[in-house]
Amino acid sequence: MPRTESSPVARFDVRSRDPEFAVHDISGTYAEYTARFLGSREGFSYVHSGVVAPGFALMHLEYGMATELRSEVSPEDLMVCRVTGGELSVSSGQDVVRAAPGAPTLLPPDRSGWTVELDDLRGDAVMLDRAAVDRAAAASGVEDGRLTFTSRTAVSPAAARYWDGVVDHVRRIVLADDDLAASRLVLGEATRALAVAALVMFADAGHVEDRRRSDRAEPAVLRRALAFIDEHAGEDIGVEDIAAASGVGARGLQQVFRRHRDTTPLAYLRRARMSRAHGDLVAADPTRGDTVGAIAARWAFTNPGRFSVEYRRIHGCSPSETLRH
Repeated sequence: MPRTESSPVARFDVRSRDPEFAVHDISGTYAEYTARFLGSREGFSYVHSGVVAPGFALMHLEYGMATELRSEVSPEDLMVCRVTGGELSVSSGQDVVRAAPGAPTLLPPDRSGWTVELDDLRGDAVMLDRAAVDRAAAASGVEDGRLTFTSRTAVSPAAARYWDGVVDHVRRIVLADDDLAASRLVLGEATRALAVAALVMFADAGHVEDRRRSDRAEPAVLRRALAFIDEHAGEDIGVEDIAAASGVGARGLQQVFRRHRDTTPLAYLRRARMSRAHGDLVAADPTRGDTVGAIAARWAFTNPGRFSVEYRRIHGCSPSETLRH
């Protein structure tokens, strides 16, 4: 995240009609990208504005061309975006995130490299210092201070409203007042509020509770298993595959999951796939022929009735309701 030495807050407003300059500016702010321009340069415009504070940044971006950006490394900070126009998708390995218009979306964290596809994009983003999020997770009871984000979209409408309220407060109250924006104490509180809101919106609360109940830090075997499941959720994997990637036998893996997560490897895999299905439903467009059945099948939910019941239990609405909105 960019930093400023002379003031706790720095404001910027960059505008250009040169695509190469735009990519240079993006690379200087987030991570080093190479670009493949897919659209016409005629009429191209670029706007990049916002505020950078210790621990977080609020930004607005307009990019008027279809472009593919590739980076060998992803930004170290947590990034939550809200697309207001155009299209944005970010992929890292098997993790593909398509930002739905108007919905807060977490871009893939803790990954190596991004491929970003955007087309006539307009939107806002919040960058959060990952260390601040880890501290908020530790304060909530996560023993190792690191949290696995199980969703790329809000876990509930109420969580999204909570996030929106915190971001709006920081933008309209904290950053709009020069005296407040100059106070490192106030900015520190704003950072903590944003970090907590991110945890509320994207983290599986059950995982937080499971770690609170744990009488010791989660073992490396479990961390390897969780990472393997999260990265390969879209593939045909089973307990033996997860166990092999974790360096333990299938029975030992089952015991580790029971002891530290009060669940099974396959149950965790199913929840990860449900989260991805939810993200696809949010990003889907029925007018393009996207259907609940096709999205469910993509994530190995072959029984539409069971999928609908489980989806409603987790998200509070039916899959078709999510698809329509």
